[in-house]
Amino acid sequence: MSIDLDSVISDKEQLINYFRNGSKSSSLKIGTEHEKFLFNSKNNKPISYTGVQSIEKIFQLLEINGWIPLQDGNNIIGLKKNNKSITLEPGLQIELSGEALNSIHETCGEVNDYLKEMLEICKKLNIGLLGSGFSPNASLEEVGRLPKKRYDIMRKYMPSVGSHGLDMMHRTCGTQINLDYKNEEDFKKKTRAATCAIPIALSMFSNSPFKESKLSDYQSYRAFIWQNTDKNRSGLIDFFMDSSNSFERYVDFALGVPMYFVQQEEKIIDVSGESFKDFLQGNLKKVPKIKATLKDWESHISTIFHEIRLKTYLEIRSADSCSWSGLCSIPAFWTGLLYDEESLDSITDLTKDWNFNDVNNAYLEAAKNGLNTNLKNKPIYEHANTFISIAKKGLENRGITNKQNKDESIFLNEIQDMIRNKQTPASILIKKFNGAWKENINKIFDEEAF
Repeated sequence: MSIDLDSVISDKEQLINYFRNGSKSSSLKIGTEHEKFLFNSKNNKPISYTGVQSIEKIFQLLEINGWIPLQDGNNIIGLKKNNKSITLEPGLQIELSGEALNSIHETCGEVNDYLKEMLEICKKLNIGLLGSGFSPNASLEEVGRLPKKRYDIMRKYMPSVGSHGLDMMHRTCGTQINLDYKNEEDFKKKTRAATCAIPIALSMFSNSPFKESKLSDYQSYRAFIWQNTDKNRSGLIDFFMDSSNSFERYVDFALGVPMYFVQQEEKIIDVSGESFKDFLQGNLKKVPKIKATLKDWESHISTIFHEIRLKTYLEIRSADSCSWSGLCSIPAFWTGLLYDEESLDSITDLTKDWNFNDVNNAYLEAAKNGLNTNLKNKPIYEHANTFISIAKKGLENRGITNKQNKDESIFLNEIQDMIRNKQTPASILIKKFNGAWKENINKIFDEEAF
């Protein structure tokens, strides 16, 4: 059923139906969103929005390739082509929001095509791309700023609600996976299983041990940043693990998250800290007598940044930006766990006695200690071996093969080998930094950039 996003919201049931209408009866899709840092390959410093080596120049060359520009006022802030979009984060991190696809083979193909296109363009401009959860060398002052009104509002608001909101905006990069739910019961089952898996995935795919050219003392400094951004809109959601979980419960929760802005035609209005409940009644101070539409609701829930968030699909946000191969293994892990009923049942049974405090404490600790984090009296690397095996079986059960007759489980081979050796991308980087690199952070741009 299609939804009229311009319709004024008259009751809570419309908000619940917004999520209910996201249910997919068949043909569940996989979407991948992945962010990268862009750097000047001559000095490894961040690039700017305008100038010789800039976002502007990259976008001009992408337009020649058929990408259509997206405007914010007079500024180009992204590009669109078919069902894909290239957008910018506040610190000029570049992101591909991919199509909703049928398999990891297709997702991986999309990643390969995009990176090849970007590398060809960036090479002409002496610009490099790096997959890392946190900028390894740049200070906050060195990072460029995207001229976008909504980000100006966030920059003003963030310091009032957390200690690291500006770092989150400008110095982090992540990999997000978008997965469908069949109905409300499926949503409940998947969000509980995924919440239990978050500290494990965070540890496995940790890839940000550096801060300003030194070791940060964290496996995922990005995760630490997010944990200290805004308690109202980041972290884990507790009710995903209890019987109160439902679309209505998520609506009530989202209504309690303070707003950032309202868009009226082309104008972005700062309403930071105000309540969407008041917006429903036409009682916002900055836009009095204007009542919220479903388009406003859609915009509001897009500003909620928890590790798992609900749109008309599930978005899982726990992974650092990563290597080329990681861009295939991360969606493979989540697809194998959540899209095969046998695997989903296995995770549900395995975690039936896990409670939110156990999982949340492990999530908070995993940013620092990674695989050595304790969860239910076992180190996470033991859980990781189990979860990867279940995910591989799930992908095998799906039986979707490539031209070489290999199923999707091949995308987990590399990370499975790493975990068996109690290694992660972060631990390998730390070893290189302390050893062959001789604490020279510039080596990460030489050896790990795309």
